[in-house]
Amino acid sequence: MNRPPLFPLVLAAVVSALPALSLPRFASRTGLKCQSCHVDPSGGEMRQTFGVQYGRDQLPVPEWSKTPDVTDFSNVITNILGVGADFRTIYYNRRLPDSTRSDGLFQMQGDLYVNLRVAPKVFIYLNLNKGVSSGFDAFALLNVLPGSGHLKIGRFIPDYGTNLDDHTAYVRQYTKLSPEFDVVERTGAEAAVSPGPFTFLGGIYNADEGGGIPATNNKALLGRGEGMFKLSDGVFLALGGNVFSSRTGIPGVSTTYYGGFGSISLGEFTLLGESDWIRSSPAGLATTALATYAEADYVVVQGVDIKLAYDFYDQDIHYKTGSKSRYSVGVEFFPASGVEIRPVYRILRQQNPDIGTMNEFDLMLHLYL
Repeated sequence: MNRPPLFPLVLAAVVSALPALSLPRFASRTGLKCQSCHVDPSGGEMRQTFGVQYGRDQLPVPEWSKTPDVTDFSNVITNILGVGADFRTIYYNRRLPDSTRSDGLFQMQGDLYVNLRVAPKVFIYLNLNKGVSSGFDAFALLNVLPGSGHLKIGRFIPDYGTNLDDHTAYVRQYTKLSPEFDVVERTGAEAAVSPGPFTFLGGIYNADEGGGIPATNNKALLGRGEGMFKLSDGVFLALGGNVFSSRTGIPGVSTTYYGGFGSISLGEFTLLGESDWIRSSPAGLATTALATYAEADYVVVQGVDIKLAYDFYDQDIHYKTGSKSRYSVGVEFFPASGVEIRPVYRILRQQNPDIGTMNEFDLMLHLYL
C-alpha cells in the first residue's frame, strides 16, 4: 500500500473520523445543518433566506459590501417562488508532463435555480442549467417526515460524502461524483430524519442511467449518518459516515464506497476532511482504492480566508505503486456581496516517473445569489 506523508494523513484521519454542509466550513463555523442555509437538505446550490443573508453579511469585506439602497434583500419573489444562481469561471495555467504549459478559461458553472412551493411543506426544485455537465436537477421535496425529516424524489446527486465546490478533489473525482468528469445525477428517492443534532438518511437510485433513462433494472443504495455538536461557544464538531453500493448491468461487477467525513471548528479556524475506500470488481478482479481529502481554513479578516488542502489517491492499496498526492494553497476573497475571487496554487506529485511533479495555478471568479 502506498502511504501519504504523515502529517496530511493524520490531519485527514482526524477530521474524517469526526456532516457536510456546503461549503462545509460554513456549517462547521455556525453549527447549523445544511437546510438552514440551502433549499436542498444535502446542501449546495440554491440558498434559503438565512443562507442569502449569511453570504451578504458574514462573508464579504464589510466596508465594501454596504448597499444602502438595498435594505431588505431577498431571493424570495413571492410566497410560492424563490430563485438563486451560481456562476463560476476559471482561468488555469498548468505545466504538462513534457514541461510545456497549457492555459485557458473554463466555464465551470452557470446555474439558475427555481424553487416552487405547491403546498405548505411541499416544493418543486429545478436547476435550469447544470453548469458544464449534461446533467440536471429536478426533484420534489416534501418536508413531512417526523423528526424534522424530509422525502426527496426525482433526479439529483446522491448525498454521499462532503459537498465540496472543488470538482477536481480526489474524493469527488474517484467516487464519480464530480460533474467535471461524469454526469453525476441519478433518478431516485432519499428519505431522512433529523432528530436533534443527528441526521440519518437512506437512498435508492437507478444504478445505470443514460440521459435519465435506466439502462438496467439494477439499483444503487445509500446509507448515511451524521451529527453536529456544539462543544462550547464557537467550537463545533461534526461526525459522519456513509456507504454507497452500485451494481452494473455486467454480472458480478459492482462498486461500493465506504467513507468517513467531518469537521471541527474553533472560532475562525476550521479543519475538515473525508476518506473513502472504493471497492470495485472490474472483470471479476476485486480492487480497493483510497481517496483522501483534508482542508484547513482560517479567516484572517472578514472577507479574506486562507485555505490549505491536501489530496491523496491510491488506485489499489494492495500495491506499492500508482499513488499520487496534491498540495494546494489559496485565498478566498469576498470583496462584495455575492462576489468571490479565489486564486489557488497546486503541486501534484505522482509515482509515475514519466509524470513526476506538475504545478498548476487557478484563478476563479464566483458570483452567487
